[in-house]
Amino acid sequence: MSPARRKRPSNRVKELTERTRREGRELSRRRRAEARKLRPVFAPVRSFAGWIAPYITGALMWVIKLFAALIALLAELGAVTGSWLAKRTRAIATATARGLERHVTPLSTVAFVGIAAAVGLGVSQFFDYHGVAVDAPNYAGEVGSTAPAPIVGTDTAGSAHLWVLIPIAVAAVVLIIGAYRGEKRLAGAVALCGLLGLAVAVAIDLPQGLDAGRPGLAFSGSQAQLLQGFWAEVACSAVLVLCGGLLGLYSRVVAPARRGGSRKAAARRRVAREDGGISPGLQPES
Repeated sequence: MSPARRKRPSNRVKELTERTRREGRELSRRRRAEARKLRPVFAPVRSFAGWIAPYITGALMWVIKLFAALIALLAELGAVTGSWLAKRTRAIATATARGLERHVTPLSTVAFVGIAAAVGLGVSQFFDYHGVAVDAPNYAGEVGSTAPAPIVGTDTAGSAHLWVLIPIAVAAVVLIIGAYRGEKRLAGAVALCGLLGLAVAVAIDLPQGLDAGRPGLAFSGSQAQLLQGFWAEVACSAVLVLCGGLLGLYSRVVAPARRGGSRKAAARRRVAREDGGISPGLQPES
């Protein structure tokens, strides 16, 4: 390649570079000129921003301080409330413990359990005690644990014996309250209520509950089952029998203590009457 041809591209590059510089300087001059023209327009805005900036900053700082003060106040209130609740909780726990120590005795515990059993006996009369499982052999094993056999022909426990256990449950509650108040002879009646419940469950509900009846004839592979109502009835009746025996036992233990306390009080009243109604500690010296 000749030297003239080599020099021609280099001159071209220089020309383009110089033109780019001139265009850049020209563009810069135009922007500065436009900025000078707009300076009078933005001057009031700049001065207003400079004037209002301290107030905006102060307002933001005031809001931040307000939030900090509220957080500190809430923390202080939480600490005071927590301390007050801790004291109150300790006092309530102490009073509750003293009350339980004073009132929760073996006799009261047995009475509470007996009343709960009597209420459970009454409620169990409204639950199903009997049903017929349809196609029971095909639901044996793992299939039965996943999807139990459908139950048809269910009956409530009370309908099997004309709801006779509901008045017995009410009578058991009344008898338990009387036995707790000191009538130890009523404890035997509480046990008798439990025995009646067991007798009704075993003599009436059990044979009827194991009879498939018409559903057994209508479906193949049917099997009679005893449901939760029967077992609740039996369990509550057994608890009543146990509570009746324990009420009689604890009533004999508590009654002498009560009689002893009443005898001591009667002796003090008798001494006071003999001394003219004046307490021995307040009598004048002879």
